[in-house]
Amino acid sequence: MSMERLPTEQRHDDPVKSPLLVALANKLRHALVITDADRRILYVNPAYQKLTGIDKKQALGQITDLNPSGRHHPDFYSKVWKELEVKGVWEGEIWAYRAEGTAYLQHLSLEAIKDAKGNIENFFALFSDLTEQDSSAAELEHLTHYDPLTDLPNRLLFRNRLGHEFNISNRHNSRTGLVLLNLDRFKLINDAFGYAAGDCLLIEIAHRLQGAIRCTDLLARQEQRQERDADLLSRMGGDDFSFILSELRKPDDAGIVAERLLSCFETPFYIEGEEVYISASLGLAVYPDNADNEDALLQCAESALKQVKRDGKGGYRFFSEDLNISSARRVRMETRMRNAIANQEFVLYYQPKQDLTTGWITGMEALIRWPSDEGMITPGEFIPLAEDTGLINPLGRWILFQALQDTQIASKAVGYPLQVAVNLSMRQFQRPGLGSLIQEAIQATGIQPEQVELEITESMVAEEVEKAINTMQELRSLGVRLAIDDFGTGYSSMAYLRNFPVNTLKIDQSFVQDLVKDDSNTAIISAVIGLGKGLGMQVVAEGVETALQRKLLEEAGCHVGQGYHFSYPLPLPQLIGLLKDAQNAASNT
Repeated sequence: MSMERLPTEQRHDDPVKSPLLVALANKLRHALVITDADRRILYVNPAYQKLTGIDKKQALGQITDLNPSGRHHPDFYSKVWKELEVKGVWEGEIWAYRAEGTAYLQHLSLEAIKDAKGNIENFFALFSDLTEQDSSAAELEHLTHYDPLTDLPNRLLFRNRLGHEFNISNRHNSRTGLVLLNLDRFKLINDAFGYAAGDCLLIEIAHRLQGAIRCTDLLARQEQRQERDADLLSRMGGDDFSFILSELRKPDDAGIVAERLLSCFETPFYIEGEEVYISASLGLAVYPDNADNEDALLQCAESALKQVKRDGKGGYRFFSEDLNISSARRVRMETRMRNAIANQEFVLYYQPKQDLTTGWITGMEALIRWPSDEGMITPGEFIPLAEDTGLINPLGRWILFQALQDTQIASKAVGYPLQVAVNLSMRQFQRPGLGSLIQEAIQATGIQPEQVELEITESMVAEEVEKAINTMQELRSLGVRLAIDDFGTGYSSMAYLRNFPVNTLKIDQSFVQDLVKDDSNTAIISAVIGLGKGLGMQVVAEGVETALQRKLLEEAGCHVGQGYHFSYPLPLPQLIGLLKDAQNAASNT
């Protein structure tokens, strides 16, 4: 709509006088214009001024018309007015000009207001800027399908594209690769530098990954593949990314891409001026080789990714049928494990620990066993599953209470207080309320706190050292002992070890096994023993299998030995028998 300027004295009064109507008109997002029968403007709302750029004082009293924009046929405007006179209403899209001369597309609604005799008294116009709406719609579309932090496609667009790529693979008889990537230990970055720094790192990682899968990369695509068939990088949320690899020639080509993605993490990132290294784990699956639908392919890639995490992180793995069989077995085993915990099918075995100087059995380590119809299921098979599923918490609680109760029974049987070592899992150690659980078990069994030794590994305290030290101090305040298990295989800093409130260092059996053959292992063990003594700690050697190993350890100053040379792990009744035999032998000498 446009205006023809008239003298000021010909302007009419404002027809919108009700405060309620004024408030309503002011709130409208659409432009509102009311004219008299001669199309002279009587009222415009604030949205009109904002959309057209014409001030209210300039507009009032002017004659409005449908301004020919040159974008419609000349007959168009006459048809609009004719329809308005006959039907009383017209609605459609029309091009118009703003005050500064720019064209825009209006969605315009016109209505003729008539009196009781059918004579037109007013015209009523309501219009909006369609170009602005199109822009808002495009912005909303972008927000719906793209991650706001990295501006990468999100999970929704990823799923849409994955189905599209399946269709292309079916038509071209090609393959679609799927890569799931998870950043290793990203939580440490957020904890150390804050979430804002973590977000900046995610943006930089996304930028590097995008550079690794440009559409011009010919390493893993067919020659006839077009430029539009760029591999799609998406952020699935948190520290998870995904890649759809279009039209692979053969399944192994996905590995080429995986190698290039991993290379993105070889050089350091910089956070607040500090060098930071981070690694990633990738799981790969290929359609239609591994699965015939989207959900199944995602499950395959997730299964491969989980296996990489279990294998130690920082690499990639293809899905294989072996993994599928393993996953199915893990699902069945989880169900069996839940039932086994509820029915108390697990049993504890105890491996004695001997003072290398006196030969006296001072205590034992509690080791979980799971007997089944198929034979004994090894801890290496079910403990990781218990960790993954959270079943380690109820299982760990049962181990703790049972071990303390059995130790009380064994101590009374031999007439002196034995010490029992109980292994804590990562989940148990990091779970709030661990101190309360330990205290509850001590009170329930009546054992003395100093008879209880809790074993933790180096890796459990390496990720969040200060938090781990606080947890250890809380446990020590209960009177229990703490031991660092498998020492020498993890990442403990000597500086941190000095601050760990632990009583015992346990030398990993891998060093003990080659003690006789490898001089370097002898040097390592001597250094660990010296370190432990210097910090006032007891040193225990695991995996002692021969008399010579025992002799060398004793000569090096090791306090306690544990291993098959002394005894295999035993059920409680056999342990008590062994302890009594040792007592009788000592009394006869």
